[in-house]
Amino acid sequence: MGKRIVILTDGSDRHFYFCNRIIEETGNVVGVITGGKEINRPKLEQVRKTASRHVVQTLWQRYYQRRYRTHGVALKNEKRRSESLFFSGSAESFLSDYSDFLLASVTSEFRSINDPHFIETIRRAKPDVIAVMGTCILGRGILDCAPVVLNMHTGLSPYYRGGRTNFWPFVDNNPGYFGVTVHKMSRGIDSGDIVFSERVVPEPGDTYGSINCKSIVAGTRLMIEALKQVEAGTCRAVPQWTSGKVFYDRDWTFKAAKMYFENRDRLVQRQIAGEARGEYTQILTVRNGKVDND
Repeated sequence: MGKRIVILTDGSDRHFYFCNRIIEETGNVVGVITGGKEINRPKLEQVRKTASRHVVQTLWQRYYQRRYRTHGVALKNEKRRSESLFFSGSAESFLSDYSDFLLASVTSEFRSINDPHFIETIRRAKPDVIAVMGTCILGRGILDCAPVVLNMHTGLSPYYRGGRTNFWPFVDNNPGYFGVTVHKMSRGIDSGDIVFSERVVPEPGDTYGSINCKSIVAGTRLMIEALKQVEAGTCRAVPQWTSGKVFYDRDWTFKAAKMYFENRDRLVQRQIAGEARGEYTQILTVRNGKVDND
């Protein structure tokens, strides 16, 4: 028996794709907890929390949600179609083939995956390594449950950290920064030492949805490679060399969706042309703790 792996993730097909591939490729998974992104706050508490900290931003967000609703809905549908194309049936496959690995799911009974109930569940599984995708920020209680905790971040750290980070290069009109990162988890937001990172190069017709799906496929492959390096005792990581940009849920508005559609096709074309000219060598990536560029 190799290093014992526990997977913490959420509950969509893309998350179960991550689970299925790791189970199949490592043979060392001893448990899975799903629903990890949820924080079960009462509605009134959530509104007060957001508004009290970011009053002006909250008001603008509500305005944009009304004015640019068509763009926001279109973007969500575009992303949903891509995920269906890439990952449809993954949840069903997990429940059919691997349901015995399911330790627990976050429900309204507990506040979040950081609840002592789930911390104790993880401890009982005695993991040597925890593989994470798509959860809320993990607290010290979970980070202390295993010697190694690795996160797959669908974005290119350190340049883009936080939420929807393959979306924001479209809004920033900033080609070259689509990608995925596997890093050691810390208390910060996607700020831990990097084990692997990889740029995702778009093709004609690509969208945020398809690029993000490609990053999940690539990131799952890199996570499996990182887990194998942990198993062999050869896993290395490098500290992040710049702070980059950090995006929060509150940054997302339907106005950003409008900007995305204005920039999408032109940005993809620009990056494809730039790749052909050998541009973007300033964007560094990491291979088992060694910094490199393309």
